[in-house]
Amino acid sequence: MRDPETTLGSHTAPNQMTLDIITPMPGTVASLDSVPDPIFAAGTLGGGLAVVPDPDRDHVTLRAPVSGVLTRLMPHFFVIVTESGVPVLTHLGVDTGRLDGQGYSVHVKEGQHIRVGQRVTTYAPRELARLGFDPVVPVVAMRIAAVEGRMVPGEPCEPGDVLFRL
Repeated sequence: MRDPETTLGSHTAPNQMTLDIITPMPGTVASLDSVPDPIFAAGTLGGGLAVVPDPDRDHVTLRAPVSGVLTRLMPHFFVIVTESGVPVLTHLGVDTGRLDGQGYSVHVKEGQHIRVGQRVTTYAPRELARLGFDPVVPVVAMRIAAVEGRMVPGEPCEPGDVLFRL
């Protein structure tokens, strides 16, 4: 894993902080409009990118894409609110709330301060696919329409890569 601490919170100009959103898992970058869920595809929740897990992995550990407070935690998604107040949603699969936690292992607690790159949850994308769920992982800066993509759809990624920037 690359060292995400070196990219988080870099300054581009006085009083103008940039926020790098780090790739939470290995896989392939995908655009939000390719996610088979109309809420994500339309950008209704905000801007971002998605990561498609490598098909040969039975289990994948997701790492925090930003530092902040874990304000919402369910087995299939989590929201971290950054120090600057930006909520960042990471959603593990499409329509996976119906699984009632099956195929997920949570490693942290809601309300906890999370460091970028910290292990948050592990899930079983191959099992999800066998059950008919798309295992894609959207990462969204909530209520922010436009983000600066640092990676392009189709590009392989590893935890710690800068996925997009605010």
